[in-house]
Amino acid sequence: MIPRSVVILGREYKVRRKRMTEFALCCDDSERIYLRSGLKGDAADQSLLHEVIHATLFRSGSKFQLEPKQEEALVRALEHGIWQAGYRLQQ
Repeated sequence: MIPRSVVILGREYKVRRKRMTEFALCCDDSERIYLRSGLKGDAADQSLLHEVIHATLFRSGSKFQLEPKQEEALVRALEHGIWQAGYRLQQ
């Protein structure tokens, strides 16, 4: 089950469903994470983890040291490594 919100470095991000083509999206200005409507199971959980990593980079200030392609490559590497290590968001 996807949580309704997650706390990232002391800031609460609301998690909402939205009709969109992307699996998920993080909006730092509004502190929201959007997941595609209908996305379920591991795909939804892994997409949420991916966006949590994006938000963590933003909140820590590290995002601003990276080009967009570098950020995405780093987030994907961390997401896959953390996921394959067995980490799942607590329900």
